[in-house]
Amino acid sequence: MIKLMKRSLILSSVLLSFGLATSVDLQQAIAAELNDKVDKTHDEADEKLIYKINHHDYELYTDVLPVRTDCYIHRDVESSLLLSDYIANQAIEQGMTKFGSAISDNIAKQYKTEIIPKFKEVISDTTKGFSTNDWVTLKWSTQPSSGLGEKIIHLYNGDSGKDILRFHVRRDQRPKQGYYFNFHYHTMFDNYESHNELGIVYWGKDMPPQWSSDTHDV
Repeated sequence: MIKLMKRSLILSSVLLSFGLATSVDLQQAIAAELNDKVDKTHDEADEKLIYKINHHDYELYTDVLPVRTDCYIHRDVESSLLLSDYIANQAIEQGMTKFGSAISDNIAKQYKTEIIPKFKEVISDTTKGFSTNDWVTLKWSTQPSSGLGEKIIHLYNGDSGKDILRFHVRRDQRPKQGYYFNFHYHTMFDNYESHNELGIVYWGKDMPPQWSSDTHDV
């Protein structure tokens, strides 16, 4: 499978593993996204994007690892891209759920073409430096907030429950201009203090309905 993906640029980092397996959620997410991108051949059907390799396969194994271990994680760079694609698709689905038909009918196109590509870059930047344990414990929320809440989707550590990345949308009213939707994100790296803007989508002069509404009632 990896050979089919542009012969694949292999990420040169070496990640230690002590019998630690990747999470089922992560494997399924990457596998599901991969099935949409390449056709599996019979010989390569069992290849994984994140997998353990015997140390005899690498001559420099004992020179680069600081401690002795039986195997380490070999991670293809495409796995991070596929994960970003998958989570971005989740953000689209959860965004549509959050907006409700009353709002999504008007902003869905801009959300998908202007906001999501920028959010996907943020996901890639956030996950590219992940340790083995970070990959294993990575999870994402499935319930966007309704009403007037800002939450679209959060990435978090499944063990600690601590949020890693928060993708939000805020309603802004500008005098004499109308209402705007401000899409932004917060990260754990500064304790969620910074407001990192991804883009602004104009709604109109009238107050938008609450999130998840199927009517235009405010």
